[in-house]
Amino acid sequence: MAKIIGVFLVLICNQSVKAQVFSVGAKYDKATMFQASFNIPVLFDKYKPYDFAFGLDYTTPNAKAPSGLQPQFTAMYFLIDDKYKSYNVSAGVITGYLFDFNKEFNNQFRVSPHVYMEAFPFTIKVGHDYVMPLNQGHFFISIGIGGGYLFRHFSVM
Repeated sequence: MAKIIGVFLVLICNQSVKAQVFSVGAKYDKATMFQASFNIPVLFDKYKPYDFAFGLDYTTPNAKAPSGLQPQFTAMYFLIDDKYKSYNVSAGVITGYLFDFNKEFNNQFRVSPHVYMEAFPFTIKVGHDYVMPLNQGHFFISIGIGGGYLFRHFSVM
């Protein structure tokens, strides 16, 4: 597990780091969990309505739903993204391999389509976690403090 995470971090650190998007808060997926996520956007271009990101997501152990550490890839399309607005909304999908910290579940590949809204410094994500080995999914809501995608439109003048 340490080698996989190490390789993942080396790949992230070798690219030019343009921005870090982070969030710390709570996730409800059959039970409430602490969640922290850190993502590095690939494009971070205000002229493109889409972006991709590599990152890590951590959720505290939860006996009712898979949780743990997940290296992940996110693809997103910005539905509302304007330099004159103080928020943005995107639709996307997160894929990753979850290293589960629970005795009840095994490590697994997870796919999570979602809708994300950011009004700095607050974030909210609503989606559906689909776990491959269990062949089932759960709706979730994640509320946090953080963000960073609004900085795509930041300018001094």
